[in-house]
Amino acid sequence: MNGNIYSQKNMSQEDIILLHLIKHGKISNKECNKEYGFTHLPSVIRYLRKKNIKIVNNPHYGKNRFGTNVYWVDYVLAPNKEQSPKVISMIERFKDLQVVGG
Repeated sequence: MNGNIYSQKNMSQEDIILLHLIKHGKISNKECNKEYGFTHLPSVIRYLRKKNIKIVNNPHYGKNRFGTNVYWVDYVLAPNKEQSPKVISMIERFKDLQVVGG
C-alpha cells in the first residue's frame, strides 16, 4: 500500500479500509464516508482487489427516508481460505494494528 502501516501515520486510504475490513469484516460506502471521510469507496476496493485481496459485494435493497427504492453494497472481506498465502500473511500482520479514526 502507499502508507507505512507500521507507523500508522500517513496511512493510505487503502490501508485504512483494509484494516477496517480485517477488524469488522465489512464496510459500506455510507459507513466509509461517515467514519473516515472517504467519498468514493469503490475506487479503494478496486485498488485492493488489484492487489489480489478478495473482497465480495453483498448487495442490499431497501427504501430510503422518502420511500424510494434504493440499492447499496456492503464490501465483505472473503474468508482466509479464499485468499492467497501472501494476502493471508499481510492480514495477519495487520490484525494487531488499530484503525485510525475508526
